[in-house]
Amino acid sequence: MKNEETTNMPEFRRDPISGDWVLLAPARGSGHEFRERIKADLPKDKCPFENPAKFDNAPPVLVYQNDAGDDWFLQIIPNKYPAVESRDIKSTITGEVFESQAGVGFHEIVIYRDHNRYLADFSREEIKRVLSAFQERYKSLAQESFIKYISIFHNHGKEAGSTVPHPHSQILALPILPPDISRDIDGSRRYFHEHGQCAHCHMLDQEIKDGTRIIYQNEQMIVIAPFASKAEAEVRIFPKKHFAYFEKAGEEELIQLADAMKFTFSRIFEKLNDPAFNFFIHTAPTGDSDNHEHYHWHMEILPKFDIIGGFELGTGLDIIAMAPEKAAEILRK
Repeated sequence: MKNEETTNMPEFRRDPISGDWVLLAPARGSGHEFRERIKADLPKDKCPFENPAKFDNAPPVLVYQNDAGDDWFLQIIPNKYPAVESRDIKSTITGEVFESQAGVGFHEIVIYRDHNRYLADFSREEIKRVLSAFQERYKSLAQESFIKYISIFHNHGKEAGSTVPHPHSQILALPILPPDISRDIDGSRRYFHEHGQCAHCHMLDQEIKDGTRIIYQNEQMIVIAPFASKAEAEVRIFPKKHFAYFEKAGEEELIQLADAMKFTFSRIFEKLNDPAFNFFIHTAPTGDSDNHEHYHWHMEILPKFDIIGGFELGTGLDIIAMAPEKAAEILRK
C-alpha cells in the first residue's frame, strides 16, 4: 500500500505496447480544476451542418432516418474542404533523401441532426446506430485498393479542433499507415513475438486483477484509465474478447460498446465539467496484405485540459498531473 508521500512523488511510466514514457507529476495538479470547454455560439440559420444541401455541400453518401421516419438522424457527406483528394493516383516520388506520395484518399463528415445535442445526450440505441454507420462507411471505403488505413474520429469542442460546433464526427481514409498507428501495430506485433500473447489482453488481465484503473465494464467491454495515460483523465474502451477489426464487430458487441460509450461520455460530461475531448478508434489496417491477428482494436478518449508546452513538444514526453488511478476513481463513482 502506497502512503500519501509516495503517491505524490513524480513517476515515469512506460506504455507496454508503444514503449513511450510519460511523466506523472502529481504536485503540478494541486488545486486542479476541470475546465469547461469553450462554448461556440453559431445560429442554426448560419450553420453549414443544419441543412448541408443549403450550403452547397455534396450529396450524402449515407443517410439514416430517425425512428419516426420523418427526418434524418445522421448523414455522411464528403468534406467540402478535404485533407485528401478522392482519386486513385499511385504516384510515389523517391529521391536520394526525400520521398513523397500523392495526397489521395477520402475525407467524410458524419453529421448528427440536432444542433445542440451531443454524444453525452445520446441514448445507447442512438450511439449504436452511429457505430453501425461508422462500420458501413468503413467497409465501403476499404474496398478501394489504394486505401491502407481508415481513421474514425470525433472532435468535441474548439480546443479539440472542432471548427463547427454542430455535433459531427469524421472519417479519413488514407493510402499510408499513420505514424501513431504504425507504432501501435509494431509494438503489438513485437510484444506478441516476445511473450506469445496479445499485449492488450495481457494488460487487461492485469487491470482486472488490480482494479484501481477500471472505470466501467459490462459483459463484453471494459473501460479503463490507462497506466501510462497520455493526457489527464484519458479513457480507453476495449472489447474483452481479443479481436483485431472494429469493422467486423457483431451486433451484440456494438450494443455493448454503445453502453460503455454512453456511461463514459455521461461521466466525462458530469464529473469533468464537459471538457473538450477527442475520441478515435484504433483498428487493424485494411486489406489482407499482412497478418494483424496480434492486434486488439479499441477506442481512445482524450480530454483537453492543458496547452502543450515546449518541453512536451521538444521531447515527446507527456506530463500529466493527475494519476490514472485518481481519474478512474472520479469517473467510476
